[in-house]
Amino acid sequence: MNPYTQAVLLTASTLRMLPHIALYLLHRKQIDADLVKYAPDGNGGGVRAFIKVATRQRVFRNLFYYRMGDYRSALIKWMLPPERTLTIWCPSIGEGCHFEHNYATYLNAERIGRNFYCLQLVTLGNDAQLRRPTIGDNVSIYTGATVFGGITIGDNVIIGAGSVVRHSVPPNCTVAGNPAVIVRRDGQKTNIPL
Repeated sequence: MNPYTQAVLLTASTLRMLPHIALYLLHRKQIDADLVKYAPDGNGGGVRAFIKVATRQRVFRNLFYYRMGDYRSALIKWMLPPERTLTIWCPSIGEGCHFEHNYATYLNAERIGRNFYCLQLVTLGNDAQLRRPTIGDNVSIYTGATVFGGITIGDNVIIGAGSVVRHSVPPNCTVAGNPAVIVRRDGQKTNIPL
């Protein structure tokens, strides 16, 4: 894109984002931890980066509004709408969260840890007894995965695309399949049922 056109668009976006920028400045440390995950060079903090990412990434807006809370964000969502099909029902999400292309995604967990990475069509949900999963730190969940029930996903876990996980996953594993099996543990290839 032409640099002049980009400057004009970002200036116009800045004007409609003044309330967003004020909230960002009040909660900068928390938001910057998420914002760096969206920056191509990994140095994504600051007002300018916030304006660029919030203007271009609807799913980042969902995370920003989640961080601000329902009441504060209700007053400003109409100015910069979030992704309508990304639903977050979680009491706590750790810093450094990154959503990528998250349409048709439903996140209903007890807790999600730090450095969570999630792609589209993912469902974290409850079982028949209304128990929800607990997600550890440094967890990546890829396209179309389903994780449900009162289970625990350990730290440093990768859940492969299309996986169905209904049993707890120990730390430092990669799981894949339907039903999911451990295909890698502590760097070694395996084929262990959950």
